[in-house]
Amino acid sequence: MTGVSPERVVQGSGGRGVGGPPPDPELAEMLHSFNAVTERLKQSHETLGREVRRLREQLEEKDRELERGRRLSALGEMAAGVAHEIRNPLGGIGLYASMLAEDLKSEGKHGDVAQRILAGVKHLDALLTDILMFAGHVEPRKGAVLLGDVVQEVVELTAPQARLRDIRVDVDAAVLGERAEGDARQLSRAVLNLLLNALDAARPGGRVRIGAASDVASPGCVGIVVEDDGEGIAEGVLDRMFDPFFTTKETGTGLGLAIVHRIAEAHGGRISAFNRPEGGARFILWVRREGGAEESTRESSGASRLCSGKE
Repeated sequence: MTGVSPERVVQGSGGRGVGGPPPDPELAEMLHSFNAVTERLKQSHETLGREVRRLREQLEEKDRELERGRRLSALGEMAAGVAHEIRNPLGGIGLYASMLAEDLKSEGKHGDVAQRILAGVKHLDALLTDILMFAGHVEPRKGAVLLGDVVQEVVELTAPQARLRDIRVDVDAAVLGERAEGDARQLSRAVLNLLLNALDAARPGGRVRIGAASDVASPGCVGIVVEDDGEGIAEGVLDRMFDPFFTTKETGTGLGLAIVHRIAEAHGGRISAFNRPEGGARFILWVRREGGAEESTRESSGASRLCSGKE
């Protein structure tokens, strides 16, 4: 009887046209109410089903993040141990290489060889610094950070690379006035890595843009956008690009984006990456807006992961 209208039910029980009693208004009202309740139950069931699917997807994502965190933690501990073992003798090698380069600086070809050895030692030392940065405990010294200062510092640091490839770096005015809650030094390192990555990916004579984004699901967050006009992210790379030591470049350590990921998590945020419809890639570093910690107490997601990372 669920899908039957009250009028048809009443008429089926005998109408005036066949000499039966008149429809019972009370029965008709009961049938109307029954159908309305049934429809509401159906809608509630569909809504509940959608919510269960959404929560299941979130749980699967959290499980993947947890497994990734465990894997990276084990890898980080191993890498840190190796880095410490290498750095000690490397310090001595660097010292002797520097002395040798100084003694041979007027010896022409031999002096050049000594300089190359010293440059190689410095490169290895920088690599070890990155490994220790990735493997170490990233605990931000949080305070109010004007993102305009962070962005301008990073743009100045990368100006030589941009000029070398004739790439224009545009900074949106919107990001300059934004204020975040975090560690200024760590945020600068994260944005620097993103900008260097964008400069490598942009086409010669191309353009890189730095801007701001808003998270409609979490108003307590602000996103730092870094996008390029290169070839974009290749299929199959997106799921691995934040893994340590993974790189598609001929040169590089594969630690730049992994460090960005660590810094984002330490700030209660995240890093998002995807291809732009018009070409190129877009990265968004989501962090707490200044005062966002208080705002997060009014959100069900909590402060441990304030930023959902959705534009």
